[in-house]
Amino acid sequence: MQELPEETLNQVREHLLEGNKMKAIKLVRESGNFSLRECKEQVETLSEELEKTHPRQMADNKPIGCAGVILLAVISAGVAAKSGIGF
Repeated sequence: MQELPEETLNQVREHLLEGNKMKAIKLVRESGNFSLRECKEQVETLSEELEKTHPRQMADNKPIGCAGVILLAVISAGVAAKSGIGF
């Protein structure tokens, strides 16, 4: 697997710290002759490194997913019902 230029690595890290893994993969893909699999593997490796070195920032940018959105909606509806606020 070929190495990425330092400038590209820094941009990929920025995307990952912003929580945008897809942009990071796309940037790696455009920067060289990599297969999609190689791009994903490189980005995953960088993401794991960043989780160790910047755990708080990486945790802040993780999506909450569908279950999190549903749970948030249920809690909000319960609070609204208790306080008499209608949607």
